Amino acid sequence: MIYLDTAATSPMRKEAITAYVDAATKAFGNTQSLHDAGSTAADYLASCKQMWGQFLNGRADGVFFTANASEGNQLTIRSLLKGRPPEYQDIVTTKLEHASVLTTLNKLEKEGYQIHYIPVDHNGVINMQAFEQTVSHRTALVIMQLVNSEMGAIQPVAECATYSKKYGVPIHCDIVQGFGKLPVDVRSLNVTSAVCSAHKIGGPKGVGIVYIDPSVHWEAVYEGTTHQNGFRAGTVDVPAIVAATIAAKYALAEQEDSFLKAKQIEDFLLTYLPEGVQLVGNTETKSPYIQGLILPHVEGQWLMLECNRRQIAISTGTACKIGYGEAISAMSAMGYDTDMARRFVRISFNYQTTVEDIQAFLQVVQYSLIDNKTKATPY
Repeated sequence: MIYLDTAATSPMRKEAITAYVDAATKAFGNTQSLHDAGSTAADYLASCKQMWGQFLNGRADGVFFTANASEGNQLTIRSLLKGRPPEYQDIVTTKLEHASVLTTLNKLEKEGYQIHYIPVDHNGVINMQAFEQTVSHRTALVIMQLVNSEMGAIQPVAECATYSKKYGVPIHCDIVQGFGKLPVDVRSLNVTSAVCSAHKIGGPKGVGIVYIDPSVHWEAVYEGTTHQNGFRAGTVDVPAIVAATIAAKYALAEQEDSFLKAKQIEDFLLTYLPEGVQLVGNTETKSPYIQGLILPHVEGQWLMLECNRRQIAISTGTACKIGYGEAISAMSAMGYDTDMARRFVRISFNYQTTVEDIQAFLQVVQYSLIDNKTKATPY
């Protein structure tokens, strides 16, 4: 299969699989146990925290591990809010956030928080003037995703963070689609907290990585939790964390070369994109790893199924929202109508993607456009 859906998940690296098996054999103990098996597992965990601190250019004591990035987003947002004065009820964000964030915001709104969604332009980038007019001393939290999952728009997170901190407001950033692909670290972004995901960079599913600035006050979401300083309940999956750490090490080592390759593939895609197919976003500023396309008269779901029939994996939006109007909410925020959103597809690359893969995809697109136009039945 030609795999063009890395934004949803990526195949595990062989090095990560090897690391998992090795750690599962040698570090199977519970990190909370006081015997030698537990101590060995705890040592492995401490080494991984140290490495992730270095990867993110932060401190090891700010690193936590969750079952996935979705849980990481939800726990971090609520932990930071619990650490803020209760009279602060305003949250500033965008409608381009990941589903895990949007569902949490929906619940928080029912609990009494005021959610302020900053408008974005046709490329998916926020209006900074509106942002600055909204953030104040009364803001409890700013939430700003670095790279959008549907079309790869990159937000000016560092600029938002600098402005937010003038008012003492913490900022949480979902860096899932950026880490291992773009130069990303918590110091340059100036964020309070960040979340990334192992399975987006060749690691195992079931591991989310959270960073919270140790100097910032937060409180445990669940009282009585003892694991990871109270951040998350449950026995830590050391082998999976080790595998995630090794995957991150390789992704960062290859990051510069992978980025240049992704740009070359993006250029090829734009050069040979069939007439009438519209690329969403600004290629000068967006991530080259994610390409959102609007078809002229073919429904995205139809093309996705046709590609799958020909053993090419693409998507119609973020996997976490499939069946729930996946790309519609994001595209609506960008000014696209529902009809255009239905004609949306997404392809996303990794370090193994080739020009030949894109060539095969474009052949299916070209065939589909001609075939559907002849039939005159776009939906």
